[in-house]
Amino acid sequence: MGCSGSKAEPASKGSACPEKAPADPRAAWERVRALLPREKDEKSKLERIELFKKFDVNGSGRLSFNEVCSGCERVLQMHELTTRLRDIVKRAFEKAKALGTKLKGRGSSDFVEFLEFRLMLCFIFDFFELTIMFDEIDKSGDTLISKEEFTNAVPKLTEWGAVVSDVEAAFAAIDANGTGAVSFDEFASWAATNKLEAFGDPYH
Repeated sequence: MGCSGSKAEPASKGSACPEKAPADPRAAWERVRALLPREKDEKSKLERIELFKKFDVNGSGRLSFNEVCSGCERVLQMHELTTRLRDIVKRAFEKAKALGTKLKGRGSSDFVEFLEFRLMLCFIFDFFELTIMFDEIDKSGDTLISKEEFTNAVPKLTEWGAVVSDVEAAFAAIDANGTGAVSFDEFASWAATNKLEAFGDPYH
């Protein structure tokens, strides 16, 4: 992945992130990878500066969650690529905000500043990719992975880079709260630890 409970939040009526039908997973992944300037080179930095300005509609120099979500929809049209945009952005925003606060050594904030912006873009990409993988396994669409679904997905998990020699033990380890089903957050934590990649990423 790019930088490295969880029922997705439905977008409410009038939300900054309206939902549309998801595109083909591979095509959607390729488009998101191209849209997000995550690299540390000068060209990507200049692209990030311009993108930040477009997100920062009130010119405050910092972004709220709603501004980020709106920017992903209004500027990047990412709502065309996933029905879970708001949930993806929320996780990325909170993670980037927490790391930025730690780096700056100050109290919590409700905003992401330019210092955290690259991290946030990386996390948006990561959570987008994780959502693709999770949905591929969750055949029932109930936003949980059952043991049967996990077992059936072992060939796909292996293709993504996982080593699952003992299915029972692996599932039990991922199902941290012992409910008998794996949530998105539990899967995401395990997938990140094992460095799973759906399609491979040259920026990894």
